[in-house]
This record gives sequence, C-alpha cells and structure tokens, in this order.
Amino acid sequence: MSLRLPGASGAPLNFSWNGRRLQALAGDSVAQALLANGIRGLAWTRKAHRPMGLSGLYTTGVLARVDGVPNVRLDQCLVREGMQVSRQNSWPSPRFDLLRLARLVPSGWIKGGFEQSNLVPSGGRLFQHWEALLAFLAGVAEPADQGFAGPPPPGQRLQAEVLVIGAGPAGCAAANRAVQEGREVLLVSRGESPARYARQAGAALPTLDPRVRCLFGVEVFGAYREGRLLLGAPIDSARGAVALEAGEVVLATGRRVVPTLVAGAWLPGVMDARTALALASDRRIAPGKSVVVLGDGQQQALANRLRQLGVQVVAVAQVSELQRVVGHNRVRAVQLERLQPCDALVLAGPGLFDDSLSFQASASGRLQLVGARSSLRRAGSAAEPDPALAPAQDAAVLLCPCFDVSGREVDELLEQGIDDLEVIKRLTSCGMGPCQGQPCWDSLRAYVAGRLGVPVLQLARPTLRPPRRALTVAQAAGLCDVVEPLQ
Repeated sequence: MSLRLPGASGAPLNFSWNGRRLQALAGDSVAQALLANGIRGLAWTRKAHRPMGLSGLYTTGVLARVDGVPNVRLDQCLVREGMQVSRQNSWPSPRFDLLRLARLVPSGWIKGGFEQSNLVPSGGRLFQHWEALLAFLAGVAEPADQGFAGPPPPGQRLQAEVLVIGAGPAGCAAANRAVQEGREVLLVSRGESPARYARQAGAALPTLDPRVRCLFGVEVFGAYREGRLLLGAPIDSARGAVALEAGEVVLATGRRVVPTLVAGAWLPGVMDARTALALASDRRIAPGKSVVVLGDGQQQALANRLRQLGVQVVAVAQVSELQRVVGHNRVRAVQLERLQPCDALVLAGPGLFDDSLSFQASASGRLQLVGARSSLRRAGSAAEPDPALAPAQDAAVLLCPCFDVSGREVDELLEQGIDDLEVIKRLTSCGMGPCQGQPCWDSLRAYVAGRLGVPVLQLARPTLRPPRRALTVAQAAGLCDVVEPLQ
C-alpha cells in the first residue's frame, strides 16, 4: 500500500528493509521512504516489544540498523542506492522474531528494575550469563559489523553578541531586531532553512536581514557553565560539533507536541503536526489513507492545510475528546464521542516549551539538580505559559513507551509514598532512553499531578542534564581542541 501523493519528484532509489527490496525517491529519509511503502512499525519498545514508528515524539521509534551500523536515526538518514536497513532487537531475525512473544508476558514481571534480578547472586560465571541474557531480552542493539577508522570531525568555536536558537518567525524577528540595533547576531537552527514549519504550513514567510549570520542543520544540545557556553551537534554526523558563546541567548524554539495521556497513543500511525506536514508538503507522502486531526486550537487550520496537500482527513476534533487509540500493531481507529476508523492520528497540540536549555543554564546541585531563574531569554510561543495537560483516566497509559513504563507501575510507587519525580524516574527508567525524557517526563509529571490532585507546576521536573539530544562520540572528541576544560 503506497502512501505517496501525486506530484512527488526525485530519482528512484532501491534499498532493502529486513531483506525486502523497496523503492524510494532521492531526498527521502529512510523513515519517510518506509512509510511511503506502507511500513509503519520500525522498532520495538525495550521490554515488551511493542511496535513503534515515525512519530516526531519518540526517538526510539526511528532507530534501526543501517549497513551494519546500529542505532541510526531513520528520520535523519537519507536513502542511498543499495542501502540495507533492518529492525534491531530481533531474534533470530527481523522477519521471524521470537522476542515478540514478550508481549504475552504479564507487565508486572518486567517492570522497572527487572534486569537487576535477585534470583541469581552476583559474582560467578552463572551470574554473568544471567545478566547477559536479561540485557539481551531488555533490548540491546548488536555492535556494528566493523570498526570505524579516521580522525574525529574537528569542532569549531563561534562567538556573537546575540545567539538566537530557532529560525521560525519569532527567531527571525528577534535576530532582525538585534542586528538592526547594531549587534552581531548568530542564528542557529536544526532545519536547513529558516521558517521551515511555517512554509510547510502555508504561512507567510519572514524576511531575514542579510546581516544575520546563520548556522543551519545544527541542534543545540546542552548549556554549560551557567549558560555562558552552549554546544551544538550537526544533524549530519560527519560534521563536527560547535561550541557557541554569546553575551545574550534567545530561545525561539517554539513548542513541541506532547501526546495526550490515553491508551494506545504510542502506536505507529500517531504523529505530531510537524512530522505530518513535512511528509505531505516536502516529500508528498500522506500520514495515512484516512487521517484524524486533534488539537487544542490549531487542529482545524492543520486539517485544512493537509487537505490542500491532498491528504484525506476524516475527522477533526479537540484533543480533550480523545478517549483511546485503538489498534494492536498500528492505529486502526480512535475513540472520540464515537469510534472513528482511521489509520493515522495527527496531533496539533497541546504543545509545551522544551525547558532543557533553560534548566541546564541555571541549575545547581549534584545528585539532583534544582533549576533557578535562567538568563536565557525566550521569544515567541516559547515565552507563553504552558497549558496544563489533562490527567490520565486509564492506568494502562504508557508514560514512557520506549521503556514500557505504564501508569499502573507509577501507581504502585505512589501507593508506597514515593512521589518525587526524580526517584520515580530512577526506579522505573522513565525517560532514560534516547529521547532523554522528552516528552516522557512531562507525561510523568502530568500523570503524578493528576493522581495526587495537585497543580502540575507544584512538581519539579526530573533533572534535565545535557546532552538533550544525541551527538556521536566522534563529534564529542572533536571538541577537545575548542573547549577548554575547567580547572
């Protein structure tokens, strides 16, 4: 079943998925090409082996093995002729995976900490074999087929009076104002062009002053030394990381969608608005054959834009009306006031500000950091107050799909009097996967607040340590000549 829309362009390329030959178009990411071929499930959750896919919400859903290299982000890896891609954490093979039987194991048997068993005493050969078996069952990607040679990509150090992070309309406006005041401005964005999301949404594009220095394709992943030093990693792992210094830092990163706390929200076919628009606008790929759009105010505008792009939208509603997402291996329907059959659900809200950089620039402490007022200034929607997430009605909701952490598991800890989010995080492993707690810790925070009957803001987020996004070891090593160690 092809989800490619009319008007797609690009030279045809051949690649394989789990040994099956498929076709893509030049410019497709691997995740986009797989979806265009009707393949939604790309990865397994860590313990229960539930399927995950391209969503824009959870990094684990797009991690796979590419040409013998594990843990490659398929949403950031472009298809190459002859590329061989396969699902990870499968045994004996991705096409015949017996580990899927883990979905039949009672959830209470594999809750957080099951890898550290008390059945076998530590030390000795038996313990080593037992530990290796549990690690395998918990989901560990096999090492790369071959080692990597060559020096790490060299890092670079950039300085400016004003550093603006985010190149949407708010970021461009902030950069323009600063440069018109005669200040030196550096604009950094993970996109390859300014206002990418606005363009995909069909909105008017801002004009960027030519005096603004731009750095595209780089994501700022950490704030260090009380916010005086920020580090960024290019999306292209062959490029070196970047050290950034500025007298003033402006966060214009917008808001990211957080999945609503209902059962099935992790299923392949659920995705955020940015992912859906990038698919339909840039790659001419529909999120599904029949799409439901939900949000907290922007859903109708998003649905209209998707329809303009040729996507079949079958229902539009407030996200508060969603009761559950129905499906086993992928989305089959959503339960609103009535059951609405569909194969894709696009979320246009609620959206929260990613507080990682602000927290890192102001936090103090050792074991558990405590945030304070940050010197990093916010602009645009990033400066608006966060909406309160609706509390979960069903304990079966997965707060952290990558690690299979359910509301029921958190309820057991709350019954024991454990309500500190940092402690709950460590006991359950919630948010401790490659997503780095985004959006799982916001889901955990909203869930616990609902169960305790307290305002969300009363609960401190778990420690948001850097890096907030992935960088390679080689990129980190390349910074050794441009970042002086603390004495």
